[in-house]
Amino acid sequence: MNKRKTRLQAILEILTNNVIGSQEELSRLLAARGFVVTQATLSRDLKALRTTKVATDFGGYRYVVMQPGEVPVDEVWEAVPSTAQSGTHHAVESIALAGNILVIKTRTGYASGLAYDIDQLDSPYLLGTISGADTVIAVVNEQYSRAEIFDSFLGFFPDSVLEKARDQFL
Repeated sequence: MNKRKTRLQAILEILTNNVIGSQEELSRLLAARGFVVTQATLSRDLKALRTTKVATDFGGYRYVVMQPGEVPVDEVWEAVPSTAQSGTHHAVESIALAGNILVIKTRTGYASGLAYDIDQLDSPYLLGTISGADTVIAVVNEQYSRAEIFDSFLGFFPDSVLEKARDQFL
């Protein structure tokens, strides 16, 4: 096995079995296994492994590895149903629509995961997303009516949030 594949395997094992919140922390654990890498190399490796940072229950963040089909290699996935499994994103606090821009406010730390799930919908109603810590900007396709776009989010966003936003869509 080549050096990069071996290193990626080590990163996968570390992220699967530990709560790692920073590249610096991951770099130290890799160095302990004999893999001394630059920050740029580590960033490329994390991207190649399809990692994402998610909020923890303790207010911090951790890296998780996403497999094809969006199943994280993470014990949390097995123990706690996620929004990707259950369908409704309960961290969404509000939705506003201005032109073809949908602004979705979330609890702090949840925007990135929400944006990822929205992108995975592969919906013709949505062109793409950008996320921050508590906000997702989604660009909606102007070929569709606002009512069609609203209906596409039924069951995805909490009913209470959609009800408050209904007048903007319809």
